[in-house]
Amino acid sequence: MTERGAIEDWDTLLGWMRALVSDDEVAHRRALDRYLLVTRDMREAREAYDAIVLRVPRSVSAEEGAWRRFRDAWLLTPGAALLADSPPPAEVPDWGGLPYALTYLEWEARFPAEWTRHAKVWSTKQRLIRLLAVPGHHGPARARLLDLVELVVYRRHRCKDRDYSRIARVIDGDDLRARLEKARVSGESWTRDQAGHVLWLLRNPQVPINRTNWFRWLSAKAGAVDPLDIAAEGFIGHPERSEQHEPPERPGHSEDPGHPDAPPSNAPSDPPPNPPDTPPNPPPATPPPTHS
Repeated sequence: MTERGAIEDWDTLLGWMRALVSDDEVAHRRALDRYLLVTRDMREAREAYDAIVLRVPRSVSAEEGAWRRFRDAWLLTPGAALLADSPPPAEVPDWGGLPYALTYLEWEARFPAEWTRHAKVWSTKQRLIRLLAVPGHHGPARARLLDLVELVVYRRHRCKDRDYSRIARVIDGDDLRARLEKARVSGESWTRDQAGHVLWLLRNPQVPINRTNWFRWLSAKAGAVDPLDIAAEGFIGHPERSEQHEPPERPGHSEDPGHPDAPPSNAPSDPPPNPPDTPPNPPPATPPPTHS
């Protein structure tokens, strides 16, 4: 059975996530408590596995059991549940996890300080955005994606926000362009620039989306009568490539992160970006000899 099949009951697994974007303070706090609980359980299971691996003599059965407990706890965290064995592009619009992937991104967009404090793993955000950047979204999902793109262009740039231009391209339409045109006359310079750049990318779908072309567009804009009319030829020669990733964030070994009132922890709450199919320190086929 695939991971996708093992966690197919999405409402049971992640239904509590809906309240992460609720305006009801009590419901929101309960959902945040649930998030902190599942991520704490995941970290504790990892710590237990690490402790067992260090035992001498080593026990293969104990290590494998601890690893299974860690993996099971890891798959209960939102980032892991959504990204483990994620669907192929053609299946995303009908994927049962889609509403919760949207909720995760809405949480980061609407409550950025809270998300940064308790769930910051930029690669998880980027992978979810790119996972959803496919054509064919149905009405409700497309409406939520429209709102996300609009929200992002109105705020100061955050890490991996540029990937929302990929979403814009797959949900392009008169309604999206009208919202971006409105943002393009905003009083904030960063909103005008971001909305203008997304509109320009929609007009020039052959241009790769990357940091280099963003700065080249800003430079060209300074001398342009209308930034939307900037010729695309000078940008096409820059192949698309992933931006340099932040250093990998290791599973935390600190105390329970507690409530938002508690001091922030530097340990990431979300799981690593790739599913841990095998232990980082796989148990040997036979225990090593002990030494006196």
